[in-house]
Formats: sequence, C-alpha cells, structure tokens
Amino acid sequence: MKKSIIWNLSNGVDFPLELWKHPKLAILINNVSLKDYKSIQLNSGEINILFVTVNNSEWSSIEYDFIKQFGNRPEIALILISPKDNEQLKVSNGVKGNPEILENPIRKKELRLIIDRTIQSEFYKSSALEIGAGCLSNVGFFDGLFELAHTEYKNSQDIIKAFEKMFEYEAKIKLSNDEVNRALTRVNEMRDAEMLELVETLKANEKLDTLREKELKEAIEIQAATEKALQYSRIEEMNMDKIIKAQNKIFEYTDKEIRELIQENIELKKKLGMKIAE
Repeated sequence: MKKSIIWNLSNGVDFPLELWKHPKLAILINNVSLKDYKSIQLNSGEINILFVTVNNSEWSSIEYDFIKQFGNRPEIALILISPKDNEQLKVSNGVKGNPEILENPIRKKELRLIIDRTIQSEFYKSSALEIGAGCLSNVGFFDGLFELAHTEYKNSQDIIKAFEKMFEYEAKIKLSNDEVNRALTRVNEMRDAEMLELVETLKANEKLDTLREKELKEAIEIQAATEKALQYSRIEEMNMDKIIKAQNKIFEYTDKEIRELIQENIELKKKLGMKIAE
C-alpha cells in the first residue's frame, strides 16, 4: 500500500492534527528534531510532506541550507512552515523552491484540507503515470493540473476549481464502478433465482418420480392380487368339478344298488310264488 509521510520538524512541538485514514493509502507521521533535519532519508515511492514549526531565529539559522537541501527535491510534494509563538515568518527572496508559510493562528481545518488535497493530487499523479503509453493524454491532463496546484497554490479559487475537476473525474469512475457492481449483483441475483428454480424443479421431479413409483408399486400389487384371485377362482372351479363328479358317481352307485335291490325283491317274490306287480 502506498504511503504518505508527514515529517514533523520542530524542537519538541507536536503535529497540530490527529492522524486520519485515507481510503487509498497510509498516512504516517515521523517526528524529527529540528537540528537533525539533514538526516532525513526520502523515498521516491512515497508522498513526502515537510511540516516545520520554527520561530524567526530558528528559521533564519537554517533557512538557506534547508531550502538548498529540500527546495527542489522531486520526492517532496509540499513544504509547510508553521510560525511558532504567534510570530510572522518571512522567506528570503530569490531562493528557489520557497516553502509555503502559514499564518497564525493555525486553522486546523484549512491545514487538513491543504495536506489532504496535496496527498490526493500526488496519488492521482502517480496513478496516471503508471497507466502507461496508452493513457498519455490522461498523464498530460494530470501533469498540467498538478503543476497548477504547485505553482499557483496561493490562488485558492483556481486550486479549488482544479480539484473539483479531478473529483468530478473520480466521481465518474466511482459511478462507473457502481454501475458495474450493480450489474454484477443483478447477474448474481438472476443466477441465484435460476438455481433456486432449478432446485425446485428437481424437487418436483423427485416427488413426481416417487409418486409414479408408488403408483407402479400399487399397480403391481393390484395385478398380483388379481392374479391370486383368478388363481383361487380356478382352484375353486376345479374343486367344484371334482365334487360334481363325485356326486355323480355316488348317484350312479346308489341307482345301481336300488336296481339290484328291486331285482332281488322280484326274484324273492318269484320264489315265494307271490304275485309280481307289473
């Protein structure tokens, strides 16, 4: 994650603002004693801001060497000089890379706005430079914008307009990203709805298959019961035939016996000389 380092140079004076979070980079504060300012090591990959709190005597003793060391360093995005003890500081004329001198009393909201917009502008400038050869027109746009922010810093109205353009550009990018995210969300919702519908369809098919299986099982059971009933009916029919045949045999046997008895009776009557009725 890209860093912005605020170098707080003073003789024991705290940085007047509390650290705040930035959505795109980390903001850190390094406290350095005023006498050790020459030991500062700057990293070109970071956004460096020098915040110096001095009185007139302290500033006059380091001004020339300080400006010579830091005035034209490309690693430094902004140099702010804060007067101490309600003094009004002056910067010598004819020195290149003059810093911005704040006025007493320090207005924290304005200081926060200056630092925050400087960090924002440097961040976008770095991002534009990383886009590549295909976006050189954008690089030129941002270079012009940030050159204006550095060279015409005292003209607050022009700076505000320049940053408004930049924020409009950022807002358009965010709006485009929001539209893409909404489209993706809609696609995901449609996909979830289709998946839910598919699951419900599968469940319905499973229920239908279960019902069909149950109906088939019942049909098989009914068929088996019907076959058993028919089989039982055939058995009863066979048994009935056997009974009828047996009865016929009994009747035949009885009729034969009756005939034999009648004949014996006739023979007996003949032997006895009895009259036989015709």
